[in-house]
Amino acid sequence: MKSLFVVFLFMLFITTSYSVTDESIIRNNVGWVEKLGDKIDFDANVINLNNETKRLGDFIDPNKPTVFVLSYYSCPKMCTFLLDGTLEVVNSNDKIRPGRDYNLITLSFDTKDNYITSSAKETRYNKKLNSKDEEWTFYSADTKNIELITNSVGFKFVPDGDEFAHPAGIIFLTKEGKISRYLSGVLFDPKDFKLALLEASDGVIGESTLKDKVLLYCYGFD
Repeated sequence: MKSLFVVFLFMLFITTSYSVTDESIIRNNVGWVEKLGDKIDFDANVINLNNETKRLGDFIDPNKPTVFVLSYYSCPKMCTFLLDGTLEVVNSNDKIRPGRDYNLITLSFDTKDNYITSSAKETRYNKKLNSKDEEWTFYSADTKNIELITNSVGFKFVPDGDEFAHPAGIIFLTKEGKISRYLSGVLFDPKDFKLALLEASDGVIGESTLKDKVLLYCYGFD
């Protein structure tokens, strides 16, 4: 984790020259709105790597909790750190594994992504899991369904030129799809991750973890 943290700080430094959205828009329209206890919109349609469109709920095993990640696949900055940080904390626990013990899902909030870009990401990250019976699935969606899902989990983002200004973090869902906990950032404590998974598995709605933390946002300054 230390090496990833060092690289993350370096990349933050070299990407601050990107042109971005007005800061007032960032403050008002980018971030998390905690919706602990609310349900994610399982009725929204998403597209898998085989170009099949189904309800999000149809792609999720209802007998398992879910770790849900919002990203976009061409993101040159924070999304890569977020996915790598998720992979690192997932692989830190040998006993509780994705696909076997919980659903691990990423949805792109960029309408330019499709089943081809989803497939590339899915192939890349599944190769880095511990065994072939584990699974991390990646999806895309259209504007309407992206809005339905992001609104349901309180994820606020705005276009920023060819990129997006957006927060970073992962969301834990109970077996019924209720939001159990948020972990903000791109680096995650294995103990926090395990506790959040166990809570979600038991249907426990955790306490707020965002209010007193420094939140990470992906955007740059002129």
